[in-house]
Amino acid sequence: MFFFNKQPQRNSDEQCSLRRLQIDMQDQKLGELNDDTCEIAMKMDQNILKISMTPQIGFYRNRNYLFLLDFRIKYPILPPSIQTESDTLHPNIDRRNKKFYLRLLEQQNWKPIYGLTEIVQEMKQTLIHVDFTCIPNETTSLMMAYQILNQNQNDNEYELNNDYNFDTETNDFEISKIFKINFEIEDNEQQNFQYQYDSNNNFYKEPNTINLQKTIKRKQNDNIFFIKIKN
Repeated sequence: MFFFNKQPQRNSDEQCSLRRLQIDMQDQKLGELNDDTCEIAMKMDQNILKISMTPQIGFYRNRNYLFLLDFRIKYPILPPSIQTESDTLHPNIDRRNKKFYLRLLEQQNWKPIYGLTEIVQEMKQTLIHVDFTCIPNETTSLMMAYQILNQNQNDNEYELNNDYNFDTETNDFEISKIFKINFEIEDNEQQNFQYQYDSNNNFYKEPNTINLQKTIKRKQNDNIFFIKIKN
């Protein structure tokens, strides 16, 4: 039996992906995204693209986000992975794994004709205008998104409560079971699920992201979204 080393093939695929990325970075439209609505800076660092974004409008204006984009695995057949290196909070960023959730990068939405310009545009749009259809299934992200939904979503000048400490405020809360069973996920949507066990050791599955625009239509009480943990 012969064993073949797949390392050369993997390196070749990586080189093809990075060559495509180099072509994408020459797109003139990419530079136009750095404007008075969002400051954007990019640089390559050991085959990882680092993107710094600072929204100038929206709920999270003047907050700096540093993202790491990895294009090395079969790009553009597959989308890049995006993680944040900064600790700046945002409803579409899961602070547990630092993943930035974008609809464009989901399996059912991604197409090889998309490139870096479309990706950066989606990142910029999501930072400025929170995507309530793609909120990580995590208490902090849900509470931040729900706080904004309770405000006038068309008022970009609204200032979030900077005194609200999500690190301490979410320690005493968990997502309620009633909320978990009311996700209203469409049957034809392809979802990535995280598998868990409840307190009775019953096996169940939850989506990685939640579409709050569907659940918010119920006008449920806060206690349905979050319940206080008994000490």
